[in-house]
Amino acid sequence: MAVSVPEARTRRVRSWGDACRCLVAAAIVMFPFYGQSSAAEDGASLKNHILGLGTCPPWNPQSVEICRYSVDKVMSSLAPRLDAGPDRQHLLVNEGASAAALKLKATELANKLGPEDRLVIYANLPLGVVEPTGNADQTNYALELWASARPETTLQAISDGTWMSASAFAALIHAIPAGEVILILDTNNPQAFDLGLLEHHSVDNKNRPEALVISSGPGQSANYSADRTISLFGKHLAVALHAGEGTLQDIVTTAVNGTRQAAIPICAELKEKRGETTEPQPDCTQVPEIHDPDALLNRTMLLPLSESNVN
Repeated sequence: MAVSVPEARTRRVRSWGDACRCLVAAAIVMFPFYGQSSAAEDGASLKNHILGLGTCPPWNPQSVEICRYSVDKVMSSLAPRLDAGPDRQHLLVNEGASAAALKLKATELANKLGPEDRLVIYANLPLGVVEPTGNADQTNYALELWASARPETTLQAISDGTWMSASAFAALIHAIPAGEVILILDTNNPQAFDLGLLEHHSVDNKNRPEALVISSGPGQSANYSADRTISLFGKHLAVALHAGEGTLQDIVTTAVNGTRQAAIPICAELKEKRGETTEPQPDCTQVPEIHDPDALLNRTMLLPLSESNVN
């Protein structure tokens, strides 16, 4: 029986979701400790691993170097504070941050990490809107991973494996059997992004502590720095890591407050440049949000500045 193009695309999207669930199931079989409590709950010190992910599509008005600089700046500031050496740092940027490359990296981490490890992901990339497919796990957002030309539609980009739905991304994260996971999502288009992305997924491991930090609130379009060389939240996160002590919660809170204050004059200038217009404009107010039901950030200790050799 002939299948319409939209139906075929939807089937492929569902097939990718099924593949992710199979990957998660395989991880549980291969790593029986996946369902056990975090090593941190037993008082053990976890080894920190950092995955930096960044794409600035070449068809967008900003320079492709903004994402590279944002990821490099955060990675170089965060790694020393978390005592994550070069062998525990993973970087995927622009051409190296394709959907295929991300899947390969997730498989590598799934084979490498265990309950004694903590995975911190810093992702700096745009999000696209997806048409509903009827899949219970399907959110209406997609990670706009690297593509040399803008795809015709978001659904098509997911179907052909160029971009990745938010739910498929969550499935990849759940397939990595780290003891704890912290996702810092620095995006210029969060819209109404689901803060419960990780914990609400059908394959969520309820026993694993997870935290999500997003660079701005629902409906807000996150800003770049005044000189447009780095994301505003990425800039203040790096600044806080260079100056603050304590836990990752302390650092992120400082970055949230710094971003909110710095966005005020930037937003005012943007509104002045727009002038009077009847066309809807994104809300440039920027208030990053923290979703941390397990208080994971508060127990993620940072090395003192005197010991961390932050550049």
